[in-house]
Amino acid sequence: MLIRKIDGSNLGEAISFVVRLNQDLTHKISYLGETEPEIRNDFSALQPPEGFGFVAINDQEQAIGLFGIEIDLELRRSWLIGPLVDHPDWDTTSDQLYDAILDSLPPEIADQEIYCHLENSRVQEFALRHGFTVHAEGAVLVLDVAQRKRKMTFDSVEFDEEYSPQLAALHADLFPNTYYSAEQLINLSEEDDKYLLVHLIDRKLVGYIFIQARPASRDGYIDFVGIEQSFRRKGIGRGLVAQAVDWAVEKPFVENITLTVNTDNKSAMQMYHSMGFITETVSRAYRKRA
Repeated sequence: MLIRKIDGSNLGEAISFVVRLNQDLTHKISYLGETEPEIRNDFSALQPPEGFGFVAINDQEQAIGLFGIEIDLELRRSWLIGPLVDHPDWDTTSDQLYDAILDSLPPEIADQEIYCHLENSRVQEFALRHGFTVHAEGAVLVLDVAQRKRKMTFDSVEFDEEYSPQLAALHADLFPNTYYSAEQLINLSEEDDKYLLVHLIDRKLVGYIFIQARPASRDGYIDFVGIEQSFRRKGIGRGLVAQAVDWAVEKPFVENITLTVNTDNKSAMQMYHSMGFITETVSRAYRKRA
């Protein structure tokens, strides 16, 4: 068995391998899509300095395992994408891939996270064997836009730079050390396929939502919905989601709206279900402090 870094010479083989395995829930890695366009788009982000990946090759030059990683030097965090293995000696293959990841990991990285479907027992065993602990469970909720409720009118507005300090403070309070900072959200919102919406009361920013339209997945993905604690249960979150959905469905390729929410956030789960979202999958995140 050989371990090779994923590059232009083997990218196609790596993508085909993921397409074959990641549709099976017992193999599923929750950071990756299932179709070829989705996975090719996912791998496009795994380039230095954002990340990299390795593939295990057998004597017949066939892929038998894959392990990728995405990193954020500012947060000092890494997201481990795998291991995906199709070989009788699953443990040895996955361990050798992980060794390659560790040898290439920048020394600044302090946290590692693995995220897999609940039915993927081998990756969960791998995580525990290597010192990871359970961090959270996340449910992927999906709304079929053809089944959504009628268009609703709310008074939230598109983000304006004058609200940057308020957004930064609220985002840091609600989602400390998350994968996108407030500054990143603001910069991303300038792109045509990203949308940042805020809710104001007497010029005070009390809620916001960030959504992106993804052609490869044919969906709109809601990354963040944040409401200040004292303004919750007033319909603000529901209104932000409804407006974000209205924005996304204007894109001709959007067929579904997708988001991930912690399963222990019962009030959010209830709100989304009442709006027509259904739970598609549940995954578990494991974290390790290096």
